[in-house]
Amino acid sequence: MAIHSMKSFYVKMCRTLLRIITRCRIPRFLFPKSNHIYSVWQHLVLLALRQYESKSYRRFADLLQECTGIQEYLGLETIPHYTTLQKAAARLEGTILHKMLSEFVLYKKVRLVLAGIDGTGFSYSTASYYYTKRINLRRKFLKIVLCADMNSQLVCTVAIHHDMAHDNPDFLPLLEQTNQIVPVDIALGDMGFDDENNHVGAKKIGIHTVIPTRYADVPIWRTGGIHRKEMKRNFPINLYHQRNKSETIYFVTKQLMSGDITSRNYTTQDNEILLRLIAYNVYRIIKLEFVILIWFLQGLSCSVFFSTLQHIFLLILDRFNLKKYASCLNIVIMSLGICIH
Repeated sequence: MAIHSMKSFYVKMCRTLLRIITRCRIPRFLFPKSNHIYSVWQHLVLLALRQYESKSYRRFADLLQECTGIQEYLGLETIPHYTTLQKAAARLEGTILHKMLSEFVLYKKVRLVLAGIDGTGFSYSTASYYYTKRINLRRKFLKIVLCADMNSQLVCTVAIHHDMAHDNPDFLPLLEQTNQIVPVDIALGDMGFDDENNHVGAKKIGIHTVIPTRYADVPIWRTGGIHRKEMKRNFPINLYHQRNKSETIYFVTKQLMSGDITSRNYTTQDNEILLRLIAYNVYRIIKLEFVILIWFLQGLSCSVFFSTLQHIFLLILDRFNLKKYASCLNIVIMSLGICIH
């Protein structure tokens, strides 16, 4: 593999996606009598990259012509036609994508989930806000409600609706699905989930809930429900603020990719949302690996830091057969240590 491809962020995404796919035990080919030109693994990786780039099928196929690192890593002998990717996206089963989405928390070895549940909408149309206001056009949205781990900010499960539905009915089903993947300790929700049945249902499966009550001016003795009264008496405000990370997930997803849906039927719309969330999880995992490395290095003393840094660079030089520069590296690191002291 070329050196430049090792440093590519997109090759790291391909590597992470292939690891998730193999952990999910997805077969390379779904049908034994297919032409076997492109595997399901290649289709899944390319479709997730397309969502990350937020491009049409035609423009993404043109972009692949220039991405030699991706071609080498995936073993693509030819670039797939854009209709190949389009038909592959329509042919994918939602169960495969849901399985991939739920595998990320297991891949990062999350032991206990601090669950945050929230909903948002994705526009069916790319029409500008000015245009819709000018002609009094009512914009339609695809509604999703997701459950994510607030510590790692990884999406675990998602519910998709093709009309403007309320978030509340999805609270308990999403918690139960997530709890079957990784045990959930605490569930955080906004006022839209303020319902005594949510508290009772979550407690039955061993999950503590933190949901603010509506109508703050109503006294406690007039508030219905034992758990809702307890929320008014002793509300953990600092713990509840962790729920804001679910808004961060939506912001990053829509800023990095898009807040619009380009597919035209329900099946491909669901797959597009799932692939977009998978692409976000891959992006988040790669960023987490970098953040954990920085935390580790910041926790070291100065001398240990430079010795660790020297060891890391020596491994890199050994990997690419550049040992002749080791003496120069030692001089540079010693100079940095003297300057800091």
